[in-house]
Amino acid sequence: MTKKSLIASPLLAACALAHAATPAEPQAVFERYVQAVHAADMAAVRALIAPDVERSDYPACTAQMDNAACLAFYIDQTVVQPRARLTVLSVEAGASELSARLEVRSPLYDKAGVERIVGSDVLRIEGGRIRAFRFVPDFTDAATARFFASIGITPRPRSSQP
Repeated sequence: MTKKSLIASPLLAACALAHAATPAEPQAVFERYVQAVHAADMAAVRALIAPDVERSDYPACTAQMDNAACLAFYIDQTVVQPRARLTVLSVEAGASELSARLEVRSPLYDKAGVERIVGSDVLRIEGGRIRAFRFVPDFTDAATARFFASIGITPRPRSSQP
């Protein structure tokens, strides 16, 4: 082994380790989530959800569901089963937080008379797994506000208290 190859080996090993760590980054995890939704692959979606994920506020979840099952059920019912198509408009990502502004098209929205909705998926991702997930509708968008009003969801008034 030459001196040059000894120097290159640790550098190659460091590059390989950096590349191996990439899937745990929030944006990479979110991209896998979008791919799984588009493929209607709930096994892949479930694999991205941490067992100790924060509880979803999805009203159709039952008390018997653990937090991971509740989030998986929410995702299945709102985007996977209706065959939603997510178009990522922008992404802001930090070390463990990610906010992705989306346009979502689905037959579910067509039935309500709107072409698409707009909002943000807000996630906390650690260790390559989703630890918190919520969709925040953009109620300033007329179609989004109309769809959510059709299912009884309206913007919550902001409290003057912190």
